[in-house]
Amino acid sequence: MPRSSPDDDAEPPSFPARSFPSAQPRLRGIGGGLVLVLMMCLAACTGGSVRHPATQPPVPASILEGQKTIEASNHQRTVHRQGTSGFELLADGQEAFLARLAVVETAQKTLDFQYFIWQDDTLGTAFAERLLAAADRGVKVRLLLDVTFKAQSEVRSAVLAAHPNIQIGFFNPMTKLSGIFAGNPLPVIGEIDRMQSRMHNKLLIADRKVVIGGGRNLADTYFGVDPRHNMRDLDFIAAGPVVTAAAKSFDLYWDSPLTRKGDPAKLTAEDREDLQDLRRKINRKKRFLAWRREFPFPLLLSAEKARSLLSDFERRMVWADYEFVADPPERMLRQGRVSSPVWHTVEGAVGEARREVLMHAAYLIPQEDTLELFHRVTDRGVTFRILTNSLGSIDGLSAMSGIANRRKDVLEAGISLHEMDAHAPSRRDYVRARRLTPMGMHSKGLVVDDHISFVGSYNMDPRSKYINTETGVIIDSPVFAQRLKAYLETDLKPENCWRITCEKGRITWTRQLPGKRLEVHHHDPHTPFKRRVIYWLFTHLPWEDLL
Repeated sequence: MPRSSPDDDAEPPSFPARSFPSAQPRLRGIGGGLVLVLMMCLAACTGGSVRHPATQPPVPASILEGQKTIEASNHQRTVHRQGTSGFELLADGQEAFLARLAVVETAQKTLDFQYFIWQDDTLGTAFAERLLAAADRGVKVRLLLDVTFKAQSEVRSAVLAAHPNIQIGFFNPMTKLSGIFAGNPLPVIGEIDRMQSRMHNKLLIADRKVVIGGGRNLADTYFGVDPRHNMRDLDFIAAGPVVTAAAKSFDLYWDSPLTRKGDPAKLTAEDREDLQDLRRKINRKKRFLAWRREFPFPLLLSAEKARSLLSDFERRMVWADYEFVADPPERMLRQGRVSSPVWHTVEGAVGEARREVLMHAAYLIPQEDTLELFHRVTDRGVTFRILTNSLGSIDGLSAMSGIANRRKDVLEAGISLHEMDAHAPSRRDYVRARRLTPMGMHSKGLVVDDHISFVGSYNMDPRSKYINTETGVIIDSPVFAQRLKAYLETDLKPENCWRITCEKGRITWTRQLPGKRLEVHHHDPHTPFKRRVIYWLFTHLPWEDLL
């Protein structure tokens, strides 16, 4: 879960010479925040020759001062739409990729992308190239990205933004910082909360007729094609009134004062002239990366093939009652702990369980109120199983420290707790890279009583509950629940995960491979000593509220 670094200059919005401000390495928690402050100050003191500097608008003082209004909005859902719509699960990485590609290729009027991460890798470059092709045929494209993580290089290019059919926005920029010795640093310190905040939403909306949402960012690792590490993940594709709800949520973020858009007036004639060169460059880059990494998916679909794929998804859709929910963009300006409206939706679904809850929670860090919910549910005799990451599978040690510190609490709440095995046999069905990489999980999904399902961006951690903005959908359908449950159950098989128990105060990991003896460990299995040491140190840092 990559974490942040905002950029620093201010004034009215404009594009930099060749790229939007980049963000920095993956950071999480207090340590990350302090490093970010230092990086911002260093950036402010560093000179550089650019045609026109990166700039961003300060957040209006009226918004910063209106905490009562902000807190009121944080207790409400940005969108809470109910009705009947069609849904299909996108569990397999190849299907999730092809669904997105087909949606982009068949769009005729509009494409709206809202993502936390758009990585500069094969997949990220492929979609940058295809959205440019869509814009060339007259589709109006809007890209809304979180400002804190480095975007794909062509996506953040001022040249791409020079296209008359493409608009690019970055959400949650910081207010003005002119240099380490200029002015008073208190305004920056006052924005530590915002520096930690993320727009974690993931939506792709085409022609306001189809939407893809869920947990996947646009990066190789979330689709099973990264050469080093891949993660199981989960999306949905939907049609019907739910698309209107998703589009309304996108519009509220796009129009928010917290979204910085480029000013076309600041673009130069050279930017526009270089658009043709960009087309050639991005196409060459896409083909080179695909060749180097032996990319297993098609990079181009004919219009006929794309329409056929979408028709197939539509035929498979389950039409069901739903609740679409998205956090308000004003969460970025909250002061204090205000729980996410998406959390309240998830809490309501879990709290009504009568027989069984099955959950994938990639970053399971439940605090006291969440643990109380778990207790209430299991005290009624409900079977409650959760799969989360292990030290061997997770992509961030800081998050793992939070998971580790809450293991005993989760077990005491009556939860059957399991952790992903990075070398599970199930990865053979998911990893499509040229070599079989270790596997983690990024899934956020649950099934309640075999008829209520949730798919979204929400993690069961303090960051999702109190800091980030999130989105998701509740679907009331036994048929859809059966499909989702089959996916969730796969990684809960004894050979694919570690069963976590506590014996005499000591955590134990066990698993059962077919035809082999029970494997038992009393420390995090299959992880290098150095990784265990760093992780152990992290478990002693007082940063859980920011994980």
